[in-house]
Amino acid sequence: MSADTTRKAPSRESLLAVHQFPGEYMIKAFGPGDDEFHAAVVAAAHAELHPERVIVQTRMTNSGGRQCVTLTLQALTVEEIEAVYERLHLLGTLQLIL
Repeated sequence: MSADTTRKAPSRESLLAVHQFPGEYMIKAFGPGDDEFHAAVVAAAHAELHPERVIVQTRMTNSGGRQCVTLTLQALTVEEIEAVYERLHLLGTLQLIL
């Protein structure tokens, strides 16, 4: 059995097993510590959810070279979460996503 390398989000079954929709869902995107990465992560979320449904928090490394942008999403459906993951995975500077 080979791994699915095209999946951009956790499986729908996994998401639905541990989350209820509508509800809150958190995604952490790690990348360079510049304004461009931060703006791109926020734009990806806002492209799928109204800005009022997205809370953004940022933590920088001590050196300022990397950051974690935490998105707390007020999601109505699992499809919204999948769409945000897909947009985030299009970012060329994304280093890690949790």
